[in-house]
Amino acid sequence: MLKLKDFFHLPQLDTLVEQLVADGPGLIVVAGLDPRPLAPSTGSDGFLPSGRSTIFRILMRQILTAHRSARAVVVAETKDAIRVPRQLRRRIELSLVQPPHTYADRIAAAVCRRPDLLVIDQLSPKTGPAAMEAAHSGLRVLSQIDTVFRGVDVARALLDLGVPRERLYGLSWVVAVQRLATLCPRCKQPAPPGPDHLAELRLRYPDLVQDGTFFQAMGCAECGYTGRHGDVAAFDVFCADAEAHDLFEQPSLLPLEEYVLRLAALGHLPVDDVLRFEKDQLRRTYNLLTASERALGEANILLERKLVELQAANRVLQQRTEALISLQDIGQALITLTRLDGLADRVCRHARDLCGADRAILYFLRSEGRAEVLAVSGWDPAQVPRQLDAAVIFNAEADTGTDPVPFDLWPPGVPPRHPDVEGAVLRAGLRVPLVAQDKPVGVMIVHTTQKSGFTPGEVALLQTFAHQAALAIQRAGLIEQLRENIAQLKAAQAELIKKERMERELELARQVQQSVLPRIFPLMPGYTFAARNEPARKVGGDFYDVILLDGDSFGVVVADVSDKGMPAALYMALTRSLLLAEARRERSPRTVLTNVNRLLLELGEPNMFVSVFYGVVEGAARRLTYARAGHDRPLLLRQGTVQALGGQGAVLGFLGQDELHLSEEQIVLVPGDRLVLYTDGLTDVQAPDEQLFDLGRLESVLRSHADLAPSEMCAATFADLAAFQGSAEQFDDMTMLVVGVESV
Repeated sequence: MLKLKDFFHLPQLDTLVEQLVADGPGLIVVAGLDPRPLAPSTGSDGFLPSGRSTIFRILMRQILTAHRSARAVVVAETKDAIRVPRQLRRRIELSLVQPPHTYADRIAAAVCRRPDLLVIDQLSPKTGPAAMEAAHSGLRVLSQIDTVFRGVDVARALLDLGVPRERLYGLSWVVAVQRLATLCPRCKQPAPPGPDHLAELRLRYPDLVQDGTFFQAMGCAECGYTGRHGDVAAFDVFCADAEAHDLFEQPSLLPLEEYVLRLAALGHLPVDDVLRFEKDQLRRTYNLLTASERALGEANILLERKLVELQAANRVLQQRTEALISLQDIGQALITLTRLDGLADRVCRHARDLCGADRAILYFLRSEGRAEVLAVSGWDPAQVPRQLDAAVIFNAEADTGTDPVPFDLWPPGVPPRHPDVEGAVLRAGLRVPLVAQDKPVGVMIVHTTQKSGFTPGEVALLQTFAHQAALAIQRAGLIEQLRENIAQLKAAQAELIKKERMERELELARQVQQSVLPRIFPLMPGYTFAARNEPARKVGGDFYDVILLDGDSFGVVVADVSDKGMPAALYMALTRSLLLAEARRERSPRTVLTNVNRLLLELGEPNMFVSVFYGVVEGAARRLTYARAGHDRPLLLRQGTVQALGGQGAVLGFLGQDELHLSEEQIVLVPGDRLVLYTDGLTDVQAPDEQLFDLGRLESVLRSHADLAPSEMCAATFADLAAFQGSAEQFDDMTMLVVGVESV
């Protein structure tokens, strides 16, 4: 969790931020420039990424933290636009801008709820006027703007966003941030400014410039002979005075130029950066505009090229459409079509045109005695894709040939209606069998409501067309069936590949885990060790170890990663490697776990964590020093009693160092003791009736096996767990490590 103190900044900024946090209603704007992919990215030629979003989130968190009962509404386009801290999520309501809602709608709704803080993810022409209206209504509004401007110039930028000039007095604070390249700490050397430079500095900043030492860097291998290495944030803080006559005449409380001068006085920037600051800003802005103009020109050229391609494609499409609608190309069109539904629509339309009918319906014979209405023309489109019994459609006597026969009835499946209701009378009709390779494919029925019958030429033309249509429909049906089979095969292959990939991943994870878990333990006089691990899957996230530190000391560790499978196995391997390295550098368990936590935050996955118990045993003295990072309390069996070890601390890999709160404890072991380290998989075992094994049962089981050797104790305990679990599924990894203290 980043805070302002995590960044280097001048102490003057803290006082102003405290004033901002304590201030009342008004619009707070965080200004800075986001990186442009095509713009120069160096400190001398272009703007560095300002880090505006980070400062924006820090201010939001500090305002809510300072006002512990305050609640906020966040208006944003996406959930990721503003990352809300975990500890503040219950106090923050997220209002997403998604169609049909607009920014204005969401901001107006938020104003009606009167939150203590209204957060808007960006200032733009869509949000600027509404944000200022919310500030005028008495709300504290926090937003950010992507700009190179600072101070009162941000107010002028708000005018460009559509904010009325008379509403600008709702602006309360502007915090502008810009990052500048710093001097290389390795090659920088004191370089007092010359008399002219010093005179110019005193003329500009008479209250700030004192006799002192500034620095300059000539360049070295470390900085690539540029004299610059790293960057530093520079701030400009502006607070609007509500009683001032002219908002645009107000200076910043902490001007950016003053901030840059103070940075130079601390040795972070050369004095030339102070003297040339405005010129450098102008040059950077010019380079930014030039790069944007160049990118816009390239985009226009690309769009023009695409437009020419689309126009050429459109001409080709028009030519093909004209060819397809001509009668002499009907047969070729039927051959080229492969989709059954599209082909059926075309067949119905052409059939009507060829014989002068105004209604047509096409039935397709499916397998298992079913028929389907594939297409209609002139009838209700809701008939498609109606399923009917094939016996209702196909007549054994009528469908033996391929000749069209008169058909004056309503088509099968279409409910008859009175002519007054239908608005027409079926004056004549033809039933045309669709036969391909002596096999019935379907039936097409055409009707006319305009003429009394069909001429022989129309019937002959329809019959010829039906022959071609039947072959095309049969072919399209086979292609459709083939596509379905291919799709099923691809789905089966994908599932098989997925299963094989999972098997490979599990095998790799199993190998990782097996390489991590120790097979044998070191020989220590007066101590015996035994362990057992049963993952919930093929692999798990538990691990244990006994670490030989020197001839008289050893470490014991058990841990539980917050996941299962391959991710947990890799995280487990990383944690164990870090713990082994730190254990051999430090003897304090608390220091070891603190260092491991820091490294996990840098190297590990952000959504994973691990609970760890780590202790160091001094062999001769039998003194156990340990720290417990969120792990289950180990159990010490001594003379028939079971004692849970104390200690406190949070899990590793999740919280910062200041929030870890690890304690370090000590206890002296005596001969006959059995120290049992375990993971929560033992206490979370469920019986078939969903009853948990729980800690009380575990203590009872261990007490009954207290006299056994460590290896026998592990075997007996897991046998009791298996008997309790019965046929129920194992939900979590189970790990147990027993340290036996024997007489030397």
